[in-house]
Amino acid sequence: MKNRISISSKLETFPNEIFFEIFDRLLPSDLYQAFYGLNTRLNTILNDSRMRFRDNISSLNSKEFHSYIQNILPQILNRLVSFTFGTYDTDEYQQASCFLHTYSIDLTHFQHLRTLVIIKMTISDVPIIQSAVIRLIHLVNLRLSVDSNDVGRLSVVNITNDLLLGSRLKHIKMDMCARIVFENINQISNIEQLSIVWCQLQELTHLLQYTPQLYTLKATISGLDNSQNWIENFPINFTQQYNLRLRSLKLVIDSILFDHLLLFLQQLTELRSLWLLLNHYEYMNVDKWENLFKSSLVKLDQLDLTIALMKPILPVQTILFSTPSLICEKFNTKFWFDRGWCAKLHEYDHCIRLIVLNNMISTIKRLKRQ
Repeated sequence: MKNRISISSKLETFPNEIFFEIFDRLLPSDLYQAFYGLNTRLNTILNDSRMRFRDNISSLNSKEFHSYIQNILPQILNRLVSFTFGTYDTDEYQQASCFLHTYSIDLTHFQHLRTLVIIKMTISDVPIIQSAVIRLIHLVNLRLSVDSNDVGRLSVVNITNDLLLGSRLKHIKMDMCARIVFENINQISNIEQLSIVWCQLQELTHLLQYTPQLYTLKATISGLDNSQNWIENFPINFTQQYNLRLRSLKLVIDSILFDHLLLFLQQLTELRSLWLLLNHYEYMNVDKWENLFKSSLVKLDQLDLTIALMKPILPVQTILFSTPSLICEKFNTKFWFDRGWCAKLHEYDHCIRLIVLNNMISTIKRLKRQ
């Protein structure tokens, strides 16, 4: 009892600003367990409207989670600026489902939230999240992932304007484990950074028309449902027409014809950084790459191009692929060296990986010449 009184008297000497600084670095559950009820002044500080909290409850076990929702969250939800919920391991309990359905927590009450992360929700939860996000006027960062156990072969996630149109929303990461479609997007957003897993090329093209502020894009994309229609309606001078400012692009490509990919990339004339992971023999066509970089992506400086293939088995594959070392040599000519890029080849038991990326020595020499 004497120790408690001594500690309390010393704490009383600190100004409120010191407490705000200290409490800002601690999790709300720890704060309330350690300080709430210690004395009237600390209770007042903890409940002060100026207090802002950051919390991540994804590691709580089931008992801790239910206690948190009942005892801690009601006291802080309208003062949270960063919040993460949902568990990576869903075998124990479905935290996201408990949060959204068992307790029916209304995310729109998190009025000061700037960062929201939801881990392993279900596809059916997406509309709930979208309707809430549009009303979180301070939200800047949003990260969503769907539980793969909830995803079927033909599962589709429909993204609407509500998810993208937050007045301050800048950064979005979506790992839905299913195809994402943007066909209902028809309003301009302020998104600057976007990460998507996965969508089709025509969906991505449609989305870019409504994200003129997008600076960095990461996506896993696949082929086209109607390639002829996409080609016929693909806008000329895409970047200029939609005022795109896209500078950094990172794509994992699956089942897209090289010519279709080239048509898409040719329009992104403001690119400075390009990262591609490809998996087909036709992408070994060095002449097509050189033409792209000479005619369209002339501002590109950072390149990371990886073509990963299974080793040829059938005779026709051998003819198409030629000799891996010869292909690698074609990516190491003066054209590539002058841009500071060089190629290297990795061969495994069943896989060949050709990598073309920035070479520091070549880049330094090029900059000196400039």
